[in-house]
Amino acid sequence: MTVDTGFATSIGPLLAPAAEDLSHADRPIQATVEEADTRGSYRQLLANRIDIAVLTPLPDSPAVDDARFHQEALLDDVLDLVVPPGHRLATQQAVDLLAAEHENWIAPHHDQNRLLHALCAAAGFAPRTVHHADEWQAVLALVSHGLGVCLVPRLVSLTAHPRLVRVPVKGTPAPSRRILTCVRRGSAEQSAVADGLRTLRARAAEEAAARPR
Repeated sequence: MTVDTGFATSIGPLLAPAAEDLSHADRPIQATVEEADTRGSYRQLLANRIDIAVLTPLPDSPAVDDARFHQEALLDDVLDLVVPPGHRLATQQAVDLLAAEHENWIAPHHDQNRLLHALCAAAGFAPRTVHHADEWQAVLALVSHGLGVCLVPRLVSLTAHPRLVRVPVKGTPAPSRRILTCVRRGSAEQSAVADGLRTLRARAAEEAAARPR
């Protein structure tokens, strides 16, 4: 059995289907999935409470070469500008982030909000955040009512708000959040952990292939 943690938006497209795949493999593995934030995932790995973490590193996270962990890039989750229907940018094929300089912004949860401010600063402006919500579906509800715009990762589904418009943001590479797998150093070769990592990589590759370029 493996116990895996991941942030909320990684569970639907990555962790849940990977756990299902493992349960139906030739050598079945029962994987238990738990939601956890980045700091909690590192702590649980060190405490031997989990085997694999799927996380987005923070500025104060352990370095990728930290001797306690084995960390690998899993997916670069591209961020799109999400706007309400009828918005002046909704018909654009792609936009420079600076095009949204004078918009009202919805501030997402703390970690993602830091990324938003860093990306906007790199584009040359500070976002005017007028509303805040921790859950992505709450952020999308605020955008759908015309209360602001937001940078939203592609792992976040817009199914509940089908009229919202994703507008790709120009850049080489496009703005994104890095998603890693992390295990305790030396455990990646263990049979169940290796199978779990391999299955997550396959699911991430499928997810990336299905996303618009």
